Amino acid sequence: MLPKRADWVTIDDGDRQVGFVIRVARDGSWVDVKWPYWSKRQRKPEVLRILTTISVGPGVTVTDVARERELREVEA
Repeated sequence: MLPKRADWVTIDDGDRQVGFVIRVARDGSWVDVKWPYWSKRQRKPEVLRILTTISVGPGVTVTDVARERELREVEA
């Protein structure tokens, strides 16, 4: 599944940076992602992994329950 606006995303390259999708092409061919210290247009959005839970501090996490439910329904 491709990311949509306001999704938290990461790339599985071992770095484990969490980005925030700020814009998506209508045809889904690219997404603009705000990473911690830069922004980048990802021309291959299929490499992004959608996160529904992120860590915001030592032992503290935040979960996007609505998006998690939506992704689960698509998988089923």
